[in-house]
Parts: sequence; structure tokens; C-alpha cells
Amino acid sequence: MTRSANYTIQGFIYQFNKTLLEILSDTEESEITVEGIIEDIDVQSRVTTKAIQCKYHETKDNFTLSDIYKPVLQMMNHFYENQDSNIEYRLYAHFPSEAVGTTQKLRDTEVAKIFRSKDKNLIKIIELIKDKVNISEFCERFTLEFGPSLDTLVVSVQEALISNGMPKGDIDTLIYPNSIQVIADLSTLPNPLKRKIKKSNLLNDLLKIKKTAITRWTKELKTLDKLIKSRKIQLRTNLSKNSRLRYFVMSEGSIENFKEIIVTFISEYLGKFHFKEVHDKTPIFCLDCSVEMFNNIRVRLYRKQIKINDGFIADIFDKGKFIADPVRGKIAKGLYTEFHLKLLRYSDEAINILNENKCEDCFVFMEKVPESLDVEDINVEHISLNEFEKIKFIMGMSDVYE
Repeated sequence: MTRSANYTIQGFIYQFNKTLLEILSDTEESEITVEGIIEDIDVQSRVTTKAIQCKYHETKDNFTLSDIYKPVLQMMNHFYENQDSNIEYRLYAHFPSEAVGTTQKLRDTEVAKIFRSKDKNLIKIIELIKDKVNISEFCERFTLEFGPSLDTLVVSVQEALISNGMPKGDIDTLIYPNSIQVIADLSTLPNPLKRKIKKSNLLNDLLKIKKTAITRWTKELKTLDKLIKSRKIQLRTNLSKNSRLRYFVMSEGSIENFKEIIVTFISEYLGKFHFKEVHDKTPIFCLDCSVEMFNNIRVRLYRKQIKINDGFIADIFDKGKFIADPVRGKIAKGLYTEFHLKLLRYSDEAINILNENKCEDCFVFMEKVPESLDVEDINVEHISLNEFEKIKFIMGMSDVYE
């Protein structure tokens, strides 16, 4: 990951934490919009709307006015277009050089300096509002607040969760990471009306969640090691059951070294969970990869003497052949099985087959669970890990992952 990409992710994590703190600190059961219509966070109370934009600058040695030109202009433009609305504008920014919790108001002279900016990215918005906006009134409504570091903000959120009745023992591995994921999920919804949440709703939803979220966002938390170990314990209950139909949906774009390791992973899974007579339900691996890679995987499995059912008769896929169970039986002291696993290449047809023939556990190792996958009445284990060693660890196939 590049430094700029890492800083961008940290910025989002900072915003999610600030959003959580606003929700958890609310005393009026306000309606809070994640990725609001106005700013990153819109807090709608009975009297007014507080529009908050978050900025995280942990690498900046010193704060200068030019660091906030763009967010100030964006807020001023919104004020210009909505002057009759009762909106408070707050810029919540972290700069290591500034004392946490201190606030600043803008002066007319500072706004004038912003308007003199020659930054090409700002010229358009400056020309739109310069000499038109009521600067004094905007300055009355605007506040710059200096926030803490990300680590300190995280602690504040966790303390707020506990003070709101969340079980302290579950904060690190269950409640906090899932609260981050709740906010992240809301932020991606296209309809702003569905991005609204109240404190009571958040707390009730968190108490219902029993699985640790491991996603692109929670993987960035410093407690990732604890999350992975917790997830391993949670998965153990169903993985320890012998007769269990399991599907695996995996993507070459979501897992590092997919081509090199996928065959070994399948082989190790079979050696751990599908080799006894009581292992009577054949797993399906549905792989989102190119045709060339899929064919390569088929050949490599054959070379490892792993018999597969891919549904093909010559070059034609036959659904009936694919969904058929293998012929199994005892030969002397050994177990004979017609094939060890079923192999599908990810497609609409493949998902339809999974939907029509329900499993008990569906493991999704992708960034998102496919929208077309019917998850009703099945146990979905969505785990967005991009390293096979970590995947094998949480599934009990190895004892270490580093």
C-alpha cells in the first residue's frame, strides 16, 4: 500500500470514529446522517443542524491557514446556497502541533486571504461566492476544532461504548470493530435517507451482532491480531462439525498470490475437513478468476490427484452432472469417493446454482458479499482477508499466520 493510500484510509477511519463519538455522545436522540448531505457528519437536532467535516493531518508539522482553504470554501459555498437554514459548520481537524480541544473562529481578514488563493483547484469555487456571501454571518456559524490523534480518538469511542452499556469484555474484539463497520456500511449507501442513524438504533444493533467483522476497514485497526484470533474461535463451532455443507466464494483480486497458493489451500482444506467417511457433504469452491486461471487450477488439482466435479462433459457444462453427489464407498480399509470437491468458476449461473442448492456455511473471501447471493437461511461467514496464511489460521488449518 502506498503512503498516500494509507493516509486516505486513516482519514476515513478517523471520520468513522468521530461519527461514532457524535452518535454515542448524543443526549437528544438526534438524527445523525453518515456521509451527510452537507458534510461528513450531519447532526440534526430539534433546533439546528451541525455539519461536521473531518480532516486528519498526522504528518503535518505545523498548522497553517492554507491547510483548510478547501474545506472552508466548501462550507462557505453551502452556506451561500442555504443562508436561510439554521446550520452550524464545524471543521474537526487533527494537527499534531495544535492543542486538542481548542477551537478557533475565522476572521474577516483570514477569509479575504483565502479568497486571494491562486490554487487552480479552488479558483472556480472562489469566483462563485466571492463578493456574494455574507462573510461575517458565515464566520459566526463556523468553528475550527482541533481533534486528538487517531489512537486517542479510538480510546474515547471505546470508553463511550462502555458508558452506553456495551459489555466491556467484548469492546476490543466484537463491539468496537463492528461499530466501525456499521458506520462504514452506512457511508456507502446511495440514498441519504438510509444513511441516518440514532444512538438507540446503533446500540441495539451492536448487541445483536455475534461475529467479529473482518473487512477492509477493520483490518486497518491496531487490534487486528485480536480480531483474527477471536474470529478463529467463532468459526471453530461449525468447522468442528463433520456433516456440514460448505461453499467457498473466493476472488483472485481479493487475495494475494491467489494463483500460486489456491491449489495448496484447497488440498489442505480437504486434508483437514473432508477426508473421513463422516465428511459426507462435498464442498463447493466458486472461484472468481479468468478462464485461463480456472483451467490452470483444474489441471493442477488433477496433478495433485484431487478429483473434482466441474460439471463439464467435454466442453459443455451440465448442471445435472454438477449438482449430483459423488459415489462413495469402502474399499478394504480405505474410503473411495468419485470426487473430492466441486469446482465452479464465478458467474451469474454459478451463483444461481449456489442459490438453488442451499449450503449450511458459505465462506465469502471477497471485499463484499455478492448482492446476487441469496443468504436467507444459511450461515454466511464474510471474511475480507487478503492473505492465505491468515485465512488458514482463522479456519484452524494452521496455528500461526506470521
